[in-house]
Amino acid sequence: MIAMPGVIAVAGRLLAFALLVLAAVAPAAAQGYGPFGPPEVSYTADATVTLGRRSYDMRVVASGPLERREMVTQGIRRIVLIDQRSRHASLLLPDQRVAMDADISLVPGVGELFRLRWKTRPLGTEPVGGTGARKHRVDGTNGRGDRITGHAWVANGNIMVRADLEVRREGKVTRVHQELRNLRVGAVDHALLTVPAGYRRMPLPMNLFNRQR
Repeated sequence: MIAMPGVIAVAGRLLAFALLVLAAVAPAAAQGYGPFGPPEVSYTADATVTLGRRSYDMRVVASGPLERREMVTQGIRRIVLIDQRSRHASLLLPDQRVAMDADISLVPGVGELFRLRWKTRPLGTEPVGGTGARKHRVDGTNGRGDRITGHAWVANGNIMVRADLEVRREGKVTRVHQELRNLRVGAVDHALLTVPAGYRRMPLPMNLFNRQR
């Protein structure tokens, strides 16, 4: 069954949202993976993410540059798979068994943020939800005038457990907050980080992202 346009539009918003969060808290740039590099360990966690005035709860599974974010909204599962190494993202619609693929670097409003150059300043240690972490001041800019500033908390294994950031782009400011809880470090099932067999593959329409700008 092919996903209906309304379902694709809602799912496209989730992917745009997930990529913006990723670009803000763990971007893959030409000189490396953002201000701190990719996680050095595999882990699972619950995450609460606030983008502007909206908050979302999701499940995160990560291993190095691979990440899975799963949300349930209005009783519908929506899953985003992201590979920072290859700049690739897949949006899964399990009910339709459809996977829509996107090149992150071509996503309007997001690709540019993956080319930020970062400055960081350590501010000391501060626990987040019972997990020890190092607090940093971060400042990322690119040649277009985009900028991300704020604070990030990084735990052992290079896991960013919290981020409080401002994303400035084209004269607009968006507040982004992410905090992990129920963090569990250890091996993960890598099948969760790949598109399941039998899914129909198709490109994700880029005009969906233009609507979200």
